Amino acid sequence: MNMKKITYISAAACIVLFMGLQSCVSKLDVTNPNRFTDDDIYKYIDENPDGEEKVLTGLVGGLPGYINVYNADMNGGYSNSLAYESSFEFKRFMQSGDAIEGDISHNGTFSEWYQNTSTNTYWYTDQTVNCYGYYLGPVHKYGPAQKALDFLTADKVANSASMKASRAQALAMKAICYMMLMERWTDLQDVTSTTEQGWPIYDKYDYNSPQEPLSVAGTWAWIKDAFDEAATLGVNCGYTIGKESSQIYDIDLAVIQYYRCRAALDRKDWATAIEAGNDVLSHYPSFIKAGDYGMKASLLPAVNKRLNISEQHPYGTAWGGTDFNAEKNAFFNLEINPEAIFGGARGSSNIFWTLDGLNALKNGPSGYYQIDENLYKAMSDNDCRKACILPSDFDGFYVYTNNGADTTWYSYTMPKYTSFKWAASSAIGYGNHTNQSTISDNIYLRSSAVLLMTAEAYAQSGQDAQAIALLDKLLAARTIDGAATMTCANTMPGMSALDMVKLQWRLEMWGEGDWAFFNQKRWGQQFERGANHWSKTQIQQFTWKIPQQERQGNPYWDTNK
Repeated sequence: MNMKKITYISAAACIVLFMGLQSCVSKLDVTNPNRFTDDDIYKYIDENPDGEEKVLTGLVGGLPGYINVYNADMNGGYSNSLAYESSFEFKRFMQSGDAIEGDISHNGTFSEWYQNTSTNTYWYTDQTVNCYGYYLGPVHKYGPAQKALDFLTADKVANSASMKASRAQALAMKAICYMMLMERWTDLQDVTSTTEQGWPIYDKYDYNSPQEPLSVAGTWAWIKDAFDEAATLGVNCGYTIGKESSQIYDIDLAVIQYYRCRAALDRKDWATAIEAGNDVLSHYPSFIKAGDYGMKASLLPAVNKRLNISEQHPYGTAWGGTDFNAEKNAFFNLEINPEAIFGGARGSSNIFWTLDGLNALKNGPSGYYQIDENLYKAMSDNDCRKACILPSDFDGFYVYTNNGADTTWYSYTMPKYTSFKWAASSAIGYGNHTNQSTISDNIYLRSSAVLLMTAEAYAQSGQDAQAIALLDKLLAARTIDGAATMTCANTMPGMSALDMVKLQWRLEMWGEGDWAFFNQKRWGQQFERGANHWSKTQIQQFTWKIPQQERQGNPYWDTNK
């Protein structure tokens, strides 16, 4: 990472003191009148009762926006939905084979990723979007984090709880950046190499002379130390659990421990993964209720109902169905989702509805996302997750295209195994099947992923009983109301604890984040695609080559990488 040359002006000073554009810094040895030193900032804090709060807001207040970062340069300069980090995550999910997009005659936005086409050489060093853009996602996290850390040094925060909390947030964001770079550009099967290159660690937001990358082992060690310090300081952030924006859209200790647990899992540090995971789970003991998990496929005929269907009006004259509002679906509504760790409160378009197009009730054939048949058949009939999947083809599914107006309708056959995990016929605050809005809550990180990380760490370290105990909690929560409680013993007989964990990863986190891809990379295992796939090609490459732009700025990179 080569940071462009900048004038060092504290982000806090810029925001708090409302200064205008900074002037260029002369190379002459004179004081720049527009440059605020740390002493200036401390003076401001001392002279203003709310000065410290404002400074810290200026330093770290914008960091939550970098969890699912958006920037056009990640998408080749184009400002659209593909410029979100979550869009890259969805590409990874589609590569995994756990889902099918559309069918062979109806290809959707992510078709080339689902097919893993031979022409899609995303890992090549000269790929502007899919290599360099993928690299820029983590790098955009680094910038604001390091700017804050330049001021929030360990010695300066020692006597202030709020400053310790802010340092924890910035340090966690920097560690997330390097964790992502390591996941994408190094081999997760060999995380202890002292000869293979990891990444160079830069500790100043300024023009940096190129540094030699640390080894793989050295980089992972730095990431561990950074997350450990962030977690220690993060007790000053605490757990801000709730449905309000200030609680769900912030970097609290839950977010720090979530990513600390993931990084530990990557580097096969099972003890740290277990410790971090159990800390989160102790604060998130509850699960989504089975009745709130997605939309049950059995409701589709009622939701789809049309009035006055005749030869003259083959699509009917009006919608007469039962509205399944987003407020009924826990994946759209924080009010009924006790697992939410990070996301966006009501008021924004939902990323799973609009960006990834996973709301089957608002799509046509190219946007019907189906679960792999082998996964479907691996589920118990008592599983609420199976109840959210269409068991057979559904003929005559009606979709209209005009916002809010019942005018132009189309009828399609929805294929079996289509998922209704993110189904809703209207947005929160709307009704009657309207297309006027996609407003709902965004649930981006949730505690079930932490449970699975922790269970995997137990299984990988030979503690099978503890892994199974956690999975039994998840299975009990996913049991349909009134059905016999699911357990590992009665739903996955004969499987090893680790294989049980792997299956539950694929079922529970279906469609969420990039777990499906990086789990396979971490396990060194891909899965045979089921009979309902129209493309059988698996992932070609799990590890990217260093982007051309990064390599050109740093002569220390091995040219073979």
